[in-house]
Amino acid sequence: MQEIKLLYLYPDMMELYGDYGNIQILKYRCNQRNIKLTVDEYLLGDNAPNFKNYDIVFAGGRS
Repeated sequence: MQEIKLLYLYPDMMELYGDYGNIQILKYRCNQRNIKLTVDEYLLGDNAPNFKNYDIVFAGGRS
């Protein structure tokens, strides 16, 4: 099984346009293709992540 690692930046602050729904759809679509999607969240104040550990960095939408 393939695996994709996604880092979701500031989901508590940037969830302005239904971005969590985009993550849920991505999980669903990966599941349909037998791909494991791991989602880690990075919140303000957390230790800085090692971006090299992730395939996708998601930072939310913009207006």
